[in-house]
Formats: sequence, structure tokens, C-alpha cells
Amino acid sequence: MGKTFPKQEDAIRPDEVRIGRVSGVFGISGELRLFLHNRESQIFSKNGMDVILVSPEGERESRHLATRQGSNRRVLAKIAGVSTPEGARALMGWEIVVEASALPKPATDEYYLRDLIGLLVKTQDGDVVGTITEVMEGERIDCWVVKGPQGELIFPAVKEVVISVDLNEGVVISTPLKDLSA
Repeated sequence: MGKTFPKQEDAIRPDEVRIGRVSGVFGISGELRLFLHNRESQIFSKNGMDVILVSPEGERESRHLATRQGSNRRVLAKIAGVSTPEGARALMGWEIVVEASALPKPATDEYYLRDLIGLLVKTQDGDVVGTITEVMEGERIDCWVVKGPQGELIFPAVKEVVISVDLNEGVVISTPLKDLSA
């Protein structure tokens, strides 16, 4: 995660989802390097989409953003109205957000990580483990931080541990805790 800015935090509304942030400048035509929370997302490819950029000072600007893959895992972007390296550099550190309603609907058995926060975690045996308070994104495996009667636990988000996720009921079913420590 990057440095946090209180005015920027306050300017992002609860009905908006953080997609990433501008992390650098690429080339001489105003392209940007992005840090995206989901690098594999295709929501900005092809024709791109309208986003809201939020500055560290809390200023908000609506812009159109389109991405393309760069070398390695780099994601490059073009933002409408930015055509110089100086213009791109002025956007460094700005958060990229969209209204939650603008995101594509997840497929069956898929969900957005933000939808996990606050879900109750129970074991297959019905024991309450706690509530998901954070999702730690990893290179290969995400982990879910759960706070409950036994303190704070961290679960790897893999099918051997997470049996089911029911967003409608607000419950995650996991393997029993004794199975996790084996």
C-alpha cells in the first residue's frame, strides 16, 4: 500500500471502490504507470471507462481512463486530457475510484474482495471463528484476517480452507480450526 493522505481518504465516498493509483510516468506522450489492485482486470481495456481521480489533497476529477499491458506485469494507462510527461507527473499519487454500481457483476461463485469485509466466519461444525476485517493481497494467495473470540487469525483463501462464501447470508464456512493447525 502507498502512503495515506487524510484529505484523500475523506474525499473517497463509501459508494466508491478503489481500483488503484497512479504510480509513475511512462514515455513522452503522457502515459501513466498504474498500480491496480487487480492487474488482470479488463474493465479499462478496449474503450476504457470513466473514473474519478482523487488527489492527495482531496481534489476530485472525472476523467476517462484506458489501459494497456506494458512489459512484465506493468499496467500503462492513458487519461483523457493528459498528453505530456509533466501532465502525467502531476497525477502521481492520485487514487483511481469508480462507483460500485459501475463495476461488472461478478459471476456465480465470484465476489469482490471488498464484499468479504464484515462477513461472519464459521466452521463446518458451526463454531464461530469471527469476522473478516481485512483482505491481505498476496502474489499467489490472498489471506483473510479474521477477528473473533480466539483473537486474530489469518486464513489463506484457498479451497482447502474456505468451503463456501455466501454473500446473501453474510457467512463464510471454513474448515474446522483444528484442521488448520495440522
